[in-house]
Amino acid sequence: MVDPNFQTTGLVASLRDVSPRPTCDISFTFSDKTTGEKSELFAHKLILACGSPVFMAQFYGDIKEEKDSIPVEDSSIEAFKVFLDVLYNKEVPLKEMDYQFLGEFFYLADKYHLHLLKNSIVREVSYRKIVVEEMLEAAKVAEIYAPLEEFSNSLHQICSSFVRDNLERVLKVFEDEEVGEDSSRILHRLMARASRSKPKPHLVPICENCKHDPCLNGVKLTEDNFVAGASVSRVDALYSKILRTLTTCDNSTANYFKSGQKHQVVFNRLMYRCE
Repeated sequence: MVDPNFQTTGLVASLRDVSPRPTCDISFTFSDKTTGEKSELFAHKLILACGSPVFMAQFYGDIKEEKDSIPVEDSSIEAFKVFLDVLYNKEVPLKEMDYQFLGEFFYLADKYHLHLLKNSIVREVSYRKIVVEEMLEAAKVAEIYAPLEEFSNSLHQICSSFVRDNLERVLKVFEDEEVGEDSSRILHRLMARASRSKPKPHLVPICENCKHDPCLNGVKLTEDNFVAGASVSRVDALYSKILRTLTTCDNSTANYFKSGQKHQVVFNRLMYRCE
């Protein structure tokens, strides 16, 4: 999954790793809360600014950041490193992240206004099939990140669905928890939420453009998710106002109309634009 940054190229994607200095002009410093160990990540202001309006204002706005080293206190270095990878157009494996890491990742996406990344994280959570061993962890993370409603609600939704469909297994978890413990209280709140929630309908697609639920806004086009008549844009033109209308597809290519003329391009060069 990549949140497209129209200013970056394959060269830029590897620039931070190949030569962190002297080309980097900004660093982010971290201090381990347990050991006090210091660590640092290097980056390029221009690349970050092209990917995030928050960084654009911070580095090139009217009241710009003058320091070349910024302490980070609200994120782990592991989550922040992956977040920087997104801005450098690197592939980020959301499926391999646990719920706590996804929460950290969503927090950073929200803080730096990466809306496509936020949508991708929520979509990843919504598609997951939770198992009983993960239920309590997921419910805890949902409560920790309650202020981030989109992320928290997506976690609560899959937890509630699991409770409704696996009541006996959930009751067994209750037996293993001490009354009054934090885990027990979380389980009680989860049971109450599940009893109030209704199963999510799947009969009618929510998005009128991509005809998918969840919406595929920002997702690359494939033969499997192709929808004739949908609006798309080029992956390398994320902020362009010029949209294409899909017509037909053939193997690995899609046909579309732009400004009244027919064009053809390979699937992974296009992404859905639903907002």
